[in-house]
Amino acid sequence: MIKQIRRIINLAGKYKTRIRLAYLFSLLRALCSYGPYTLAVYIIKLLYENKMTMEKLGTMIAIIAAMFVGQVLFSYMSDRLQSTAGYLLFSDLRIKLGEKLRHMPMGFFTDGNIGKISTVLAVDMGFIETNCMNTISSFVGDICSEILIISFMTFLHPLLGALTLFMSLVIALIGNISMRHEQAEADGKQALNEELSSHVLEYIEGMGVIKSYNMVDSESTDIENAFEKMKDECIAFEKKVTPSLRIMEFANAVGILLLISLCIRLFSIGEIERFRALAVCIFSFGVFRPIKEVYLQVTRFAVMNSSLNRMEEIFDLDVLDEKDIATIPERAPVGVPEIEFKDVSFAYEKESVLRNVSFKVEKNTMAALIGPSGGGKSTVASLLTRFWDVNSGKVMIRGVDIKDVPMENLMDNISVVFQKVYLFKDSIYNNIRMGRPDATREEIIECARKARCMDFIDKLPYGIDTVIGEGGASLSGGEAQRISIARCILKDSPIVILDEATASVDADNEAYIQEAIDELCSGKTLLVIAHRLNTIENADVVYKVENKTVA
Repeated sequence: MIKQIRRIINLAGKYKTRIRLAYLFSLLRALCSYGPYTLAVYIIKLLYENKMTMEKLGTMIAIIAAMFVGQVLFSYMSDRLQSTAGYLLFSDLRIKLGEKLRHMPMGFFTDGNIGKISTVLAVDMGFIETNCMNTISSFVGDICSEILIISFMTFLHPLLGALTLFMSLVIALIGNISMRHEQAEADGKQALNEELSSHVLEYIEGMGVIKSYNMVDSESTDIENAFEKMKDECIAFEKKVTPSLRIMEFANAVGILLLISLCIRLFSIGEIERFRALAVCIFSFGVFRPIKEVYLQVTRFAVMNSSLNRMEEIFDLDVLDEKDIATIPERAPVGVPEIEFKDVSFAYEKESVLRNVSFKVEKNTMAALIGPSGGGKSTVASLLTRFWDVNSGKVMIRGVDIKDVPMENLMDNISVVFQKVYLFKDSIYNNIRMGRPDATREEIIECARKARCMDFIDKLPYGIDTVIGEGGASLSGGEAQRISIARCILKDSPIVILDEATASVDADNEAYIQEAIDELCSGKTLLVIAHRLNTIENADVVYKVENKTVA
C-alpha cells in the first residue's frame, strides 16, 4: 500500500504539499480520536480511587469535548485538502492526456485503443479521484492511530504492548498476502472494463448498419456476452477477496481474546492494577480497528494500482517527434517544388504500403492520385499531414522536411477536405470558425456563402447560430460537407488535400459541393485523391499509386 501511496505522491507534482498537509491533519485527527481513551482510563482511576471531584469532571468533559471538536475539524481539513488535491490533480492529468493524444499518430486511434482511452478517462481516473484520494488520507490516519494504541498499551503494561504489536503484524501479514492475490484479479477486472467499453462503442457506432439489416438481436449477442462476462468476473472477484477478509476478521477476534486473557492473567498475578485491567477489557474491542481498516481497503488499493498502471501505459506511449528547428517559408526557393516525396517508405506496423516513393507537386498545380482501393492513396495524404510518420525518406514542403517543423506551422499550410466529415455539437458559426478562430463574423458568413451553405443555413431556426447534432447528425451529408469546405476556405491554407469530397453525396449536393471546392481551390496547390475519372479532368499531373510505388 505504501508503494501505491508513493506513486500518487510522485504523480501529484505541485499538489504534493496539499496531500502531505492532509497527512498532518490525519495525524492530529488520530490524536483527537484516541485521546479520549487515555482520559477515560484516568477517569476510571479517579472513580476507582474515589478521587473524582466536580472540578476534575468538568475539566475532563471540556478536554474530551475539545478533542471531539478537533476530530471533526481535522477530519474536515484532511478530507478537504485531499479531495481538492485529487480533483485538481486529475483535472490536470486529463488535460495532459488530451495534449498527449493531440500528438499521437493517427494509427493509435484506429488500432482498437478508443475503448482504452475512454476507460482510462472515465473509469480509471474517476475511480482514483473519487474513491482513493480520501482513502489515502485515512490510511495515514489509521497507521498513526495504531501506533498510538500500541504505545498506549505498552504504557499500561509492556506485555500488553508486545501482544498488540504482534497481532497487528499478523493482521498486516494477512492483508499483504490478500493484496498480492487481489492485484492480479484487479488487473483482469480493469482489462474487462476496457473490453466492455470497446464493445459498447462499437455497438453504438454501428447501430445504423445493425438496424438497417435487421440484426439488432443477433448483433447484440456480443455486447450481452461482454456484460455477462463482466458480471461473472465481478462475482468471482468478490468470492476470491471475501475469504481473506474473513480471515482478517478472525485474526482480529483472536487478538482481542488473547489481549483480554493476558490482561486477566496479569491482574491475577498482581502485575497490573484493577482500573487498568478494567480499561483494557473495555477498550480492547477497538484496539485492532485501525490496522483492520487499513487492510479492508486492499481491494481499492489493488484497483487503484491497476488503474495507475493503465494510465502510465498511455502516458508512456511514443508521440510524434516534433522538432522546432525550421519553419516552412512562405515561398519556395527557385526551382524547389511546393511538395516533394523523396525515397519515402512506410509500413503499418509490419505491412509495407509504400516503398522508395518519389514524386513532386509544383506550386498552384493540381496533382491527382489514382489507383486501386487500399493501394496507398490516402496514406500519401496522411504522410503529408503527419498523421503518420515515414519509416524512411523525406516529405518536404517548399524544400523543408516536415519533420523539422512544429505541427502548428505544418497545419497552417495545409487544409484537408475529408470524404467522411465530422462536425462538433455546436453552432454552425463555431464549426466554421475552427478554421481561423480570430476571424470576424462577417468573414465567417462570407466563407459560408462561398461554400454554398447559406441556402440551407437561412432556413434553419437560428440561421448560422443554430446548434447542430454531434457529428453533423442533424444535417445531410452534402450540407455537412459544405460546412467543412467553408471551414477550409476560412483557413485559407496554400495547400489543399481533397479526399474525393463528392464521392458519397447525391447529384444535387454534388453540384453545390463542386462549386464550393472551386472557391476553395482557387490559387492553391491541390493534391486530390481520386476515385472517379471526372475528378481528374483538370489535373496537371496524375500519379498512379499501386504495388507500393507511385508512378
